[in-house]
Amino acid sequence: MKRLAGRTAVVTGAGSGIGRATSLLLAERGCAVAVVDINETGANETADEVRRRGQRASVHVADTRDAMRIGELPGEVESEHGACHILINNAGVTSAGAFEDETLEDLNWIMDINVWGVVHGCRAFLPLLRQAEEAHIVNLSSMVGLLGLGHNVSYSLTKGAVRSFTEALRSELITTNIGVTAVFPGAIRTNITNTARGTESAKLATMGKSRFAPLVMRPPSAAASKIVKAIEHDRARTVVGPDARFVDLMCRVMPGRSGLIGRVTTRASGKA
Repeated sequence: MKRLAGRTAVVTGAGSGIGRATSLLLAERGCAVAVVDINETGANETADEVRRRGQRASVHVADTRDAMRIGELPGEVESEHGACHILINNAGVTSAGAFEDETLEDLNWIMDINVWGVVHGCRAFLPLLRQAEEAHIVNLSSMVGLLGLGHNVSYSLTKGAVRSFTEALRSELITTNIGVTAVFPGAIRTNITNTARGTESAKLATMGKSRFAPLVMRPPSAAASKIVKAIEHDRARTVVGPDARFVDLMCRVMPGRSGLIGRVTTRASGKA
């Protein structure tokens, strides 16, 4: 995208974490922001921060699982801002624990948000994005979308799906005005650990709140910076953090060697 100033960005999951950090950085670069989140309080806080940076913000309370509700957003955004140039499908959740211990309810929950939420967003906004002289879609995958992680199987399933979907969508839209980027963050300090499901969710939440978390987890601003650069340079993919870069390298150098990581995660879970 040649310029960001004067553009309008739609960001899902913008009430906190990577979504909020990206919204604020885009605002600093001159973008108006349509803040989408299921949490109205968080969404309003982000919108207020966008306005403090001198940019227009609108709040849209929505559950990305709800295709009908997401289908209403393009009309709302066009009415508020006149156009949409950037769509960032960031909303996501996670699960921790052995796959065989996960309930069907939790599997449907994570699939609906992490996969269908991205699909709903892209389907709803593509017609509006096509009207812009230039536009961009960003879909948040994860380092586990590069290499599946044991005791994180359902999350790996969804983020692998987002990766494939995004790569295919970029290929399909390559001759249009719409760029597409897949983002692969490593461990980022966000609320995702607090809302996790699964038998090991409590352990994950504790890890996210520990005094060592800042040492092993990157701040949301690190992901935001990479996302904005990817939009500016129309990058097909961007990897965030040393852990994600290590996983990416491992996939290239030793494809199919996930057994070592599996042994490590099994020991960490206490089920060795």
